[in-house]
Amino acid sequence: MRLLIVFWLMTVLPAFAQRFHEPEWWDQGVVFVGNWEPLSLRLRLGLDAVTGLELPANAVDRYNREHSEETVIKLKESGVNLIIAHFYKTGLDSDREEIESTKKLGELCHKHGLKLGTYIGDTIYTETMLRDMPEAAQWVLYTESGDPVRYGGQPFRYRVDFNHPGYVEHMKRVIRVAIEEVKTDFIHFDNVMRNPPPLTGNTPEINRRFRAYLSSKYSAQQLKSRFGFADIRGIRVPSWSGITNPASAKKVTDPLVQEWIDFRCYDLADYYKKLADYIRQLNPNVVVELNPHGITEANNIFLRAADHSRLVVHGSAFWAEDSHDARVDAGGALFSRIRSYKTARTLSTTLFAKCRFVNDPSVKLANSSYRLRMAEAMAFNRNCLGDVGKPLDVFEMPDDARRYIRFYRSNNHQFAGTRSVADVAVLRSFTSMAYNSVEPYRDTLLLEQLLIQHKVPFHIIFDQQLGDLKKYKALILGSQESLADRAIEQIREYFRGGGGLIVTGHTSLFTEWRRVREDYALADVLGIHALPGRALPQGRRASFGQGRVAFLPAPVPVSGGSVFTLPQNSNEILAALRYAAGTPFSAEFVGAPLHTVMELTEKNDGSGRVLHWINYKLGAKVAPAEVTLAIPSNKSVRKVELLSPDREASQPLEFRTEGRRIRFQLPSLDVYELAVVTF
Repeated sequence: MRLLIVFWLMTVLPAFAQRFHEPEWWDQGVVFVGNWEPLSLRLRLGLDAVTGLELPANAVDRYNREHSEETVIKLKESGVNLIIAHFYKTGLDSDREEIESTKKLGELCHKHGLKLGTYIGDTIYTETMLRDMPEAAQWVLYTESGDPVRYGGQPFRYRVDFNHPGYVEHMKRVIRVAIEEVKTDFIHFDNVMRNPPPLTGNTPEINRRFRAYLSSKYSAQQLKSRFGFADIRGIRVPSWSGITNPASAKKVTDPLVQEWIDFRCYDLADYYKKLADYIRQLNPNVVVELNPHGITEANNIFLRAADHSRLVVHGSAFWAEDSHDARVDAGGALFSRIRSYKTARTLSTTLFAKCRFVNDPSVKLANSSYRLRMAEAMAFNRNCLGDVGKPLDVFEMPDDARRYIRFYRSNNHQFAGTRSVADVAVLRSFTSMAYNSVEPYRDTLLLEQLLIQHKVPFHIIFDQQLGDLKKYKALILGSQESLADRAIEQIREYFRGGGGLIVTGHTSLFTEWRRVREDYALADVLGIHALPGRALPQGRRASFGQGRVAFLPAPVPVSGGSVFTLPQNSNEILAALRYAAGTPFSAEFVGAPLHTVMELTEKNDGSGRVLHWINYKLGAKVAPAEVTLAIPSNKSVRKVELLSPDREASQPLEFRTEGRRIRFQLPSLDVYELAVVTF
């Protein structure tokens, strides 16, 4: 029962505060470059690490130049303050010569005031590591048929069973070299996303951990209630044999598969925690980060074991490497990484994303730009501009990229020590999002898109933040079907205390085991009841004391549109949200186009707020817009100042006070500007 109690606490405790030391430099504005491919791997692949094309004839010369003092000085002059370099890729022994190159690069970085990050890959190279460490064969991820799971299209790389005890100890040896020999300031763990079915791993060691997890989580009686029997010695992780495309499953009803999803998320988070704790034990000033990717439209809890709320909190940052580069496409869909940035903010972490300007095929989009991606990072991130390229890209850096980096660094006091301000919270409950890849994702993504484009200040929250709802005017439950009794009570308590609710779909109709309740658990709050055939009730509004609730059957997608397009019934949803919130939002725009977005932040010391405004439609300059901002109690506004990397100088903005709000006009917008409100 001990693990069950711990897991329950994880789902009910208030929002995370940072639970470990972070060095001072981490909140002074991070701008980094990276190149994590050692020369040996570039030669083995026959590909250029920068372009992904055929290996150039001068590959060795370019590699040496990446590690030169000339390049380090040039990067520093451009505003870069962190270089993430190759360290561990093909094995400690086979990488030894190039580890020395990284060590020398680190000495140059420290000489010139830059920080060194080291890359640690999580795959096993058959041609080197298995040659040097035959015991590593025990750590390979095997299918139930005994075949090794390969990494992508590279037959010489195998996926690894991360939490295998032997592999964990091996990684600790790798970490010790990085910290004690290379003197790293930062460790980046790559390749940590688990494979989707059917390549998920099925070995005696994995099955041992799975059964141990179940035994720790449940009592004998609970196991019997869960599976129909209490003796789980015969239980194994799911078999995908004979199942066509198991990754395409939309709804997960098999209790074994449900528990396997939970176990995989726990197991990966446990692995990361072990290594992160070990790193901080050796040197608490080393920053830790991993790459599980960000929040997308895919159910990566089921597919990839990526439960961000349990995983990324053990480090200071995580990567998002998706195709959601900031842009408005030809069909009018607005793509962004705002969901991932907001997840990072909620979990007191930082997001790493690419803001590169040359030689990166993944971001060569006609209607996106590095200026827009940098603006998005400045507005939404926890004081990190992101990955601005490979080391040698600095010799091709365009003037406007330098201008944006210079603006970020010189105005960093506006980004450091801030928190995001929000009136609305969007819940992504683990069991709802893990066990159904359809309605919870459709409704939640569409509702978030509405908040983004209509410029409503909001946070993305998880089960762990349900104990801290009082600070929000409204809570959105987008088809959050599978809710535990504890979560139901927390939501009910919030509503009775005066909170507003926006609810869609079959929210609360299922238990956390996805068993159907006789009626909606929130029927008393919503004023609706289950209908035959699970038909959705009609929309309605109701109040209880000071609390207000609006139920809508669903946000309606545009025909042929994506979840990055506003729903057809946006006006109805927005009206319902305003009803539930009861009072105006902390920031209100008048007449601003829907291809602009905003973020509102507040200084941790209470000295002011910053309103960020971004234009996602390149080449379409936006006319001036009027804004009103709420002023916190016991505060008065001394001045409002406009800053922008697209303007030569700052300028004061006239404002007038209207009760507990101020009104002012933002001038025309090119890409990005921010209004600094000083109390």
